[in-house]
Amino acid sequence: MMNETSKKPSMPLASVDTSASDRLGLEEIVHLANKVGLEYATAKKDADRLELLKPTIRARIMIRLDDGVMNETRLRRLTETDPEYVEFLEKMAETRGEADKLRVRYESYKNLFEAKRSLLSYHKAEMKLV
Repeated sequence: MMNETSKKPSMPLASVDTSASDRLGLEEIVHLANKVGLEYATAKKDADRLELLKPTIRARIMIRLDDGVMNETRLRRLTETDPEYVEFLEKMAETRGEADKLRVRYESYKNLFEAKRSLLSYHKAEMKLV
């Protein structure tokens, strides 16, 4: 059960402005989906690259911090709290977040395309009945 403070106000569907998407034709939607899809692919590539570099960055910092006396566990803890490593992790999270936002936009345009296409098919079939 949700309490009053955690409940977010929901916007009634009737008040959602769909006029911009109503004016878009299928060709424009395809163009927008393609543009956002390419942006998503680039952002995903950047996020994947950072994910692949994570062990390399960690190892580089460990080499810098290793004094030859410190045990492995302490060295790992110091590495994971090193400002350079934390900054790298924050950049990685930001890049992933940006890729996720672009993926959502891309999927939205794909869904809009399918909905518009279905609606046009429905109207076309309706006209044949008249």
